[in-house]
Amino acid sequence: MPRPVTHSLVKALHSVPDFAPLEDEDLLQVVGASANLCWSQGSMVFEQGESAEALYVVLSGRVRVFEVTDGNEQEVGEIGPGDYFGEHSLMLDTTHSKGARAVEDSELMVIPKDYFQPLLDANPALADHFRRKVEERRNELQARRR
Repeated sequence: MPRPVTHSLVKALHSVPDFAPLEDEDLLQVVGASANLCWSQGSMVFEQGESAEALYVVLSGRVRVFEVTDGNEQEVGEIGPGDYFGEHSLMLDTTHSKGARAVEDSELMVIPKDYFQPLLDANPALADHFRRKVEERRNELQARRR
């Protein structure tokens, strides 16, 4: 019987509901392909209009997601530990439709674009989940704009 993986970042990904169904070995590959980076309070993770390069999983801290319209920032949401962002632009292979800024000092697991698609290809259930999530967010945006 294989021993369970005890890597702390694998455990962190298991706490993210959308990644929880993946096997430890799959999560270990995600960890190996990712980088943990820190953003200080107030620093930009990415700007609206920048190309999508990664999926971001919040390990600690908080990140504010916002939209700039006519020069005014409007908060869309705040993301905390155990959640992720950036998947919408990544899945649609577009630029970021929103910006993201650290509300407090934050550590993020950054899963590069080049690894994200093969991860989805190898895990159809995860790919279906992300497609549903993108559709939900698209519907929310349309409802908000009405």
